[in-house]
Amino acid sequence: MRRARKAAALLAVVGSGHGDASRRAPGPPLETSHVPDPTVSEMPLLDADVTTWDFNDLIWHDTAFLDQSTDWLNDFQHGSGISTSGSANRQASIPHGSVGTTGNNAVVQSATSPTSSVEGSHTLVEYFLASDVPPILATVEVGPRWTSCKMLFASLASTSPMARNAITAFSALQIVRQSSDGRLEHQSLYQKASRQLSQLVAGTQQDFAACAVDLPAALATVFFLSYCDLLTNKVDNAHGLFKDALSLLQCHKARNLTLVEKRLVSWIRLVDGRASSAGGDGSFLSGTDGNAYSPEAHQRSAEDDKTRSSAPQDADVEIQEILFDILYAPGLAFYQQVQSIMARVSNIDPWHRSRGTVEDETQVMATAAEILTDLRDLERKRPPLMDFAVAGTLTERHVTQHIATAITRSYRTYCANFEAGFIHLHRVAHKHLPPTPDVLRARATIKKVVRLFEQSSEALPTNFIWPLLMACCEEDDFEDRAWMVRAIRSMQAFACNAQPIADVLEEVHKRQDATKVRADVRQVSMDMFNMSFAVV
Repeated sequence: MRRARKAAALLAVVGSGHGDASRRAPGPPLETSHVPDPTVSEMPLLDADVTTWDFNDLIWHDTAFLDQSTDWLNDFQHGSGISTSGSANRQASIPHGSVGTTGNNAVVQSATSPTSSVEGSHTLVEYFLASDVPPILATVEVGPRWTSCKMLFASLASTSPMARNAITAFSALQIVRQSSDGRLEHQSLYQKASRQLSQLVAGTQQDFAACAVDLPAALATVFFLSYCDLLTNKVDNAHGLFKDALSLLQCHKARNLTLVEKRLVSWIRLVDGRASSAGGDGSFLSGTDGNAYSPEAHQRSAEDDKTRSSAPQDADVEIQEILFDILYAPGLAFYQQVQSIMARVSNIDPWHRSRGTVEDETQVMATAAEILTDLRDLERKRPPLMDFAVAGTLTERHVTQHIATAITRSYRTYCANFEAGFIHLHRVAHKHLPPTPDVLRARATIKKVVRLFEQSSEALPTNFIWPLLMACCEEDDFEDRAWMVRAIRSMQAFACNAQPIADVLEEVHKRQDATKVRADVRQVSMDMFNMSFAVV
C-alpha cells in the first residue's frame, strides 16, 4: 500500500504540469493509436530543454549482469542522490520493479520531488531506467544486452521528445497498475507521443530524408505505444501503429538498416506476435521477415561504428556483450521465426478468414501443410546449443554461471513457444481430428520444461503463458490441468492478463469436456469478457 501511494504521487507530479489537460475527467478508450486526441492538443510538441538531458550517468556503469545476485539499483541507497548531466544533484523517487519482476520492489525515496511537467517527465524516465526489463523483452534482452538497451533508451529520451513521451507513457501505465487508482491515466502522455508520431509519418510522405533521421526514435515510439495497447487490451489500436512502422521502414528501403534499427524492429515483431494471439493479422511480422530486418544476420557497418563510438566506452561491457551475443544470437533468430509462424497460423483461423465450405477448408489444409513443413524444417535448423540449454546441461563448466543461466532460461522459452506452434496449428486447422504425434510430443515437452523451471525454483518467464495455454487446452489429465492453470495464475504479478487467461482456460476445459469438441479459445474469451486478451 505504501509503495502504491508513492507510485501515485509520482504520476501526479507529471500531471501537475499539464494544465487543464491533466485535470480533465478520464476520457474514453482510444479509438486509434495514431490519431491524436483533440482534448490534449494544447500540449507542446517539444520540450525546450530536451537536448540538455543526459540519462547515461544512470546506466553506463550498470554491470549487474556480472553478478545477478546484486541488483544494480542497490547502489542507490535510501536518500542518496541520483545525478544526471542535465540536472545535477537531482533526487527522485524511483520505485523498482515497475514492470513486474521477481526482484526487490523497494522504493528509493527522494529528498525532493520535481514540481514541473518537465521534471516529472524526467522522473518517469528515471523510473523506467531503474526498472527491470519489460516482460515482453525478458527472454530477449537479458544479461549485458539489457545494459545496452538502457543506454539506447537513455539516448533516445535525451534527444527525442517523441520517444521520451512514449517511454513516460509506458512508465505511467506501470504506475497506474501498481497504484490501482483508475483516476491516474497514461492517456495524455500516450496521445502526446502518438500525435508526434503521426506528424512524423505524414512528414515522410513529402520528405523521405526525415524518415532516416528519426527512424530509431519512431520505432521506439511504436514499440512502447503498441505495448501499452496490448497491456490495456486495445489490440486494434496497435494495428495502426504497426502500419505506421511499416510505412516508415518502406520509405527508406534503399538503405540498409543499422543494428539499432533492426533491434527495434525485432521488438515490434514480438509485440505483433502477441497481438496476433488476440486477433491481430501479423502484418508487421510478415512485412519484416528475412535477413534485411534481422539483428542476428546483421553485418556491422560504418554507421554502427559511428553509433557505438558516440557512447561512453567500457571494454569489459563491450566484450561481455559480444561474447554473450555469439551464444545468444542463434536462439533469437530462431525465436523470431517462431513468431512469424505463429502469425501465419492465426491468419487461417475463423477470425481472420472464411471457414466452413469445402473450398475454404481445402485452402486451409494446403496452408496448414506448408506451415507444418516449415515447423519441421525449423526444428532441424534449431541452434546447436538449444538441446543442451533446455536440458540444463549448459553450466558454469562451460561459461560463466550468469551467462549459462540467462541462455538456459531464454532457450527454454524459445523451445516451448516453438512446440506450442504444433498445438496451435492443429487446433486451428484440424480441430475435429485427434491429436497427432507432433501435438502429443509438444504437450509433453512444454510440461517437461515447466517442471525444469520448478525444480530450479525459478519463476516462469511471462512469455511462457502462450505455451502453457496451448498445452493445457490439449491436456486430459485433471491434475496436470490444475497445475498448469495455477502456473499461469502465478504470473499475474508480471503479466496483467494472466488471471483472465486462466479463467478462460478453465471454461475451455468445461466446454470441451461437455461437448467432446475442441473449444475456440478466443470465442470463449469473447463470451466471458467481450474481448480477447493478448498473451503478454
